[in-house]
Amino acid sequence: MKLLESIDKFSETSRVAVRCLDKQLTYKQLKEYSDKIAMYLLKEFKEDRRPIIIYGNKENNILPVMIGALKSGRAYVPLDVTFPEARINQIIDEVKPRVIFNFTNDSLDLKYELEIKQNEVDDIINMPINEVPSKDKWVKDEDNCYILFTSGSTGKPKGVQINKRNIDSFTKWFEEFLEFDESPKIILNQVSYSFDVSVIPIYMGLGNGKTLFTLNKETLEDLKLLFTELTSSNIDYWVSTPALAEICSKFDDFNNEKIDKLSEFIFAGEVLTKKLVKNLMNRFPNAKVINGYGPTEATVLISAININEDIIECEKGIPIGYPINNCELNIVDGQGNKLKDGEKGELIVIGDSVSIGYLNNSEMTNKVFFETSEVKQGYKTGDLAYYENGIIYYCGRKDFQIKLNGFRIEIEDIENNLRKVENINNTVVFPVFGEEDKISHLIAFVVLNNNNELSNLKNSTLIKNELKKLIPSYMIPRNIKILNEFPLNTNGKIDRKKLMEELK
Repeated sequence: MKLLESIDKFSETSRVAVRCLDKQLTYKQLKEYSDKIAMYLLKEFKEDRRPIIIYGNKENNILPVMIGALKSGRAYVPLDVTFPEARINQIIDEVKPRVIFNFTNDSLDLKYELEIKQNEVDDIINMPINEVPSKDKWVKDEDNCYILFTSGSTGKPKGVQINKRNIDSFTKWFEEFLEFDESPKIILNQVSYSFDVSVIPIYMGLGNGKTLFTLNKETLEDLKLLFTELTSSNIDYWVSTPALAEICSKFDDFNNEKIDKLSEFIFAGEVLTKKLVKNLMNRFPNAKVINGYGPTEATVLISAININEDIIECEKGIPIGYPINNCELNIVDGQGNKLKDGEKGELIVIGDSVSIGYLNNSEMTNKVFFETSEVKQGYKTGDLAYYENGIIYYCGRKDFQIKLNGFRIEIEDIENNLRKVENINNTVVFPVFGEEDKISHLIAFVVLNNNNELSNLKNSTLIKNELKKLIPSYMIPRNIKILNEFPLNTNGKIDRKKLMEELK
């Protein structure tokens, strides 16, 4: 695997692999520590190759644990500290791991596994090294490398399995697209490890000898510290959702004088607006702006494009780009027939980047994954798009799945969890659109079981506090409106159209 080979190769140099605040790991340390983690897993769990769970945020030693898992032939499942306990336990129940590496001070309600705390990780990586894992133990083509849990319509998250073949397909194409080489440059490592955009700095950054400049949760929550870190970072590559760049763009000092080595912005995860691109082009006139698109189920990105002035001046929205060259991307109608240029339909991807499906969830897997007559894996994205001159334009979702601040969310997931909140009878959740048809926030309409005589504001606060126990904070609606009853349409169903009129 290129990532593992690269770490071995650059361990012979003095290059820094990852830096976060005042702490860093060299490639030599990353190799040694990951070897020790791998040997620990191999000796402790022998042939039991169930995935490991990693619970934390951006602690430097998470990377040796990830790499160590791959060197022992195991997948890892990253869980971010922002996940509520109920969701963490759902994922633990699904994965049934033997071991959890817990980088937090939280105590987890463990049922199946051994818990290794942060100080115990330190003990493992500080042990004298006697042997290293042989390459025949490393993950192979059909072995899972990681499993990411995304929002599910039933209220239960789905575990997307990504194997070595998937990773190799993505990195080979995107490295060529970006003209990535092994020069000692610095790449931003801000995106949560539980979100697939983080794969870019990990597998492409470390896979090419780069230094990962890490921004952890505490830094992101302190705008003054965030800006101090960015201006001293010397980053060459910016990788994030557009949301982080939009926050930074509120500061006048966010420009090429303060961050003078920045040569490429790489965006993915949500709609990129022309307003933001124009702003960045003014502030960083010599930097490229790359817009990428891809579902987690097809390994990070399956299309990308370098945004130029012609695209900005065009009356159309920003395209999601040229398709990955080692997969087939088709636009089809409801019967599965390929559509012509300019005709809008569902985007289907076929090829080595496509996951084998959801972990332990054959029902959902069979709904959206398929195999072609050439024995290639396919995935129905549920996204509407069209081709024009070889470039793909995104047109929204077929269903109720949305992206907000880079996170993929299924509206039904929020609704099902809202219904678990005490005194809620029923609810409907909508995305609210802002500039350039980009989703700005969520609103929930709620009918209570019992009128408690509290104001809308007080009820909203109570509901949000309860909801925090069930779903991540990014899924919680900004506005909650209490209704006496829902309007119904002629079919006796909730009249969503009438509710939506209240958003205008």
